[in-house]
Amino acid sequence: MPHRLQDETHLEVDLYRPFTSDTILEVRTGRMKPLSGLAVQSGIDKTIRDGPVRVTEMGLEGDEHDPTFHGGVDKAIHGYCCSHYPTWRTEFPSAAASFRPGAFGENLVTAHLNERNLCIGDIVSISPPSSDTNGGEDHSVLLQVSLPRQPCFKLNHRFQLKNFAPNTWKTSRTGWYFRVLQPGTIQAGDTIRLVERRHPAWTIERVQEYLHRNTGDAAMNEELAGIEEFGAECRDAFRARVARQKAKERRERLKREEKTQKWRDYKVVGRTRQTARIMSFVLEAAEPVGGAGKEEDGEEVQLRPGAHAKIRLGNGLVRAYSIVDGNRNRFQLGVALDDKSRGGSRYLHEKVQVGDTLQVGAITAAVPMASAASHHVFVAGGVGITAFLALIEGYKSINYSVELHYAVRSAEDVPFRERLAKLGDEVVTIYDKAAGQRLDIGRIVKNIPWNSQMYFCGPKRLMDEAAKETRARGIPEKELHFEAFEADVSGDPFEVVVANKGGATIRVGEEETLLECLQKQFDEVDSSCCVGNCGTCRVTLKDGQVDHRGTALAEEEKATSMLACCNGSEEIGTFHIKTIINMPAGPATIGDFSVLPVSILPLPSFPKDVVHYLYVRRNTPKIPTPTDARTLFLTNVPVDSTEAHLRALFASLVGAGRFETATFEDERKDAHSQSQSPIDAATPASAARLLQAHSKKRKREDEEAEQAREEAAARLPSTWTRPLRRSGSTAVVLLADEKSVEQVLKAIAKVNKTRKYPTWGDNLPEGKVSPLGSVWLKAHNRLSYPDKQALQASVDAFSLLFSRREQEAAEIAKRLRNEPDEDGFVTVTRGGRAAPASRNEAEEAKRRMLEKEEKKKQELTNFYRFQLRERKKAEQAELLKRFDEDRKKLEAMREKRGKFVPEA
Repeated sequence: MPHRLQDETHLEVDLYRPFTSDTILEVRTGRMKPLSGLAVQSGIDKTIRDGPVRVTEMGLEGDEHDPTFHGGVDKAIHGYCCSHYPTWRTEFPSAAASFRPGAFGENLVTAHLNERNLCIGDIVSISPPSSDTNGGEDHSVLLQVSLPRQPCFKLNHRFQLKNFAPNTWKTSRTGWYFRVLQPGTIQAGDTIRLVERRHPAWTIERVQEYLHRNTGDAAMNEELAGIEEFGAECRDAFRARVARQKAKERRERLKREEKTQKWRDYKVVGRTRQTARIMSFVLEAAEPVGGAGKEEDGEEVQLRPGAHAKIRLGNGLVRAYSIVDGNRNRFQLGVALDDKSRGGSRYLHEKVQVGDTLQVGAITAAVPMASAASHHVFVAGGVGITAFLALIEGYKSINYSVELHYAVRSAEDVPFRERLAKLGDEVVTIYDKAAGQRLDIGRIVKNIPWNSQMYFCGPKRLMDEAAKETRARGIPEKELHFEAFEADVSGDPFEVVVANKGGATIRVGEEETLLECLQKQFDEVDSSCCVGNCGTCRVTLKDGQVDHRGTALAEEEKATSMLACCNGSEEIGTFHIKTIINMPAGPATIGDFSVLPVSILPLPSFPKDVVHYLYVRRNTPKIPTPTDARTLFLTNVPVDSTEAHLRALFASLVGAGRFETATFEDERKDAHSQSQSPIDAATPASAARLLQAHSKKRKREDEEAEQAREEAAARLPSTWTRPLRRSGSTAVVLLADEKSVEQVLKAIAKVNKTRKYPTWGDNLPEGKVSPLGSVWLKAHNRLSYPDKQALQASVDAFSLLFSRREQEAAEIAKRLRNEPDEDGFVTVTRGGRAAPASRNEAEEAKRRMLEKEEKKKQELTNFYRFQLRERKKAEQAELLKRFDEDRKKLEAMREKRGKFVPEA
């Protein structure tokens, strides 16, 4: 029977607590079966096994895997921590019912063992809890941690969440794989114990940091490539990265050579007629890329399916053709003879023979790999199959769900017939126009399964119908790819002004493209596909109205950019050439600060994308602390910042697990002043402290508890739990270690270089952070005014507390003067009784105090020069006034004396 799960794992589990032993809660196995709505087989749906289950080198008995991505010696048993499921339910409530133990297709369910306390190469034993492995023969099953689980599109389909799979490695909640070292039997309730730990520094979480999130750290890649206990999947991935790093100089040399020599010679070594209209050509480089012996190896040689090459023909024309298969040293083209050919396809069909030399320019990959899609639908017409054939074969080889709808003029007009036949009728549907079979794109679009990616390549009529039907169905642009094989150059002549070329005016004729005219005038204009698929020939639109015809630009980009290879203009426009002018990015640093741009999504009240700039540097406070080396100082934090916002932001930069806490400016001020309460600041605080020192009637704990209750009653009502920050305010972020600080600063530099800014508020825990907007601000304003009754009760409590504190202060003053209390008693202290002061002594003390205060006023009054000047003027005026009064008195006395005659 399965071990009982406690309340669906809702109990709090410390995922970082070291692992020594844990209990297997469930053992699960499953058979291969089709995914819902798809023909793809999967063993992800596993059921609980009761009783002992046999463990072999290939895994659990009765368990089946898709051998393409799962199973084998290195992926024998999949483990997963069920403590992750409550978090998944919180983050994705729409799929909450699906997040339950076993949902990730795990074989072993544990509650504590997880990616944060399990290391690559760990050897663990599984045995009944009562067994004694220290004495006698050991019959335990021995497993070794070999790989982190690599998520694929099947998780998206299982939970019905588009692009869900990347969230598993972003949050390090993928699960892990064991290889079997010693077979045996296991069952639910057995104990899993750590036996040996060979690489304690490399937890599954830390491995995923460099496997997925920080892939460019050369030193870490080299260290990980040397771990022999890794399964082949990860070991080969890290070794390939090391090889690519060591080949960096070669790639840079090749790039320098390509800049000086744009065209390379290729020899035609094969020429095959596929149909009456389509010819295939095999081209081989005269000088192989990477040197001799490197034809098949190395990233600089390999090509992604769906690439195309620019060919310079002997008649001077330049054309781009899709590469059917091959690599940069040897590849195959498929070319259809166009009835309206202007010399490109006609020249290849009629003039080019085996042994001839052609010049090849840029080779560019245009068709994206949509690995997160559950189903892939390809629609092609005629020679358009050449763009998709290798990609379809690749998807089919790894058991992806794929279908091809292929329209041809007749049954005889099918190129690469043998390769299409190998794909099978369950993948390929051919529509023969001669037999009256019509390719109905509307029906195909209507019937596509959930989470499908669609690809279109064909003539203009097919592409126009595809664009119309997908728009009508509301399919997002990111789920579509259009691969045109002919450029739309129809339209009237027009003129352009090239602003960064001295304002040169160029006239584009009826059958010309702007790209051709720019290349004639300015040879350095880059291009690749020449039909509007890749976006290499993008130019910046300064002014004018443009008739956009390519597919490489998103709708929001068309206001500021255009494709030079396939666009017309409705009036005179002004353009910047992309290859000449690169728009300058903002400064990456300002002083000691690194600039971190974050994208703020549009709100209904302000429907525009905004970039906000955070300024980040190492924290260097005036008073050092032990944690300074792992803290960062942030300024200009957004006004709606919370710790959850910063946690999500830093997780997007360096992954989960690096961020610990954040302290905001107002919180630091509160912590600095919390030793003095708001009530103390407004009351006779010194008297209260003296009272506490002298009072011995109550215990200290009782006094503190009563004081806390009184202050809580007197405090104003709290009305809001999430305050807005002051504009331009600061925060201090504490990270896990000093290396995390380095990684954050490097990630910020990378953000500025790539200009792929993190989104503010992305991946926040749902329901835990209040949203902002006009509704939130109105509610904040309304709740900022407390209820009248609550406010009155708070004021009354404050007044009572203030009065009591004043009375206590008066009592303390009497005690200090040794005055009797109301009952006539005098408090005697251990220091002895001080004699009461006499009345004369008190009056003398009062006089000295008044003189001292008057002296202070005098000193302050005569402190400034203008005060002295004004005082002197006032004294002079007073003297003149008194002199005038004395003079008048003297004159009056003289008059009176003149009328009096003294006696003789």
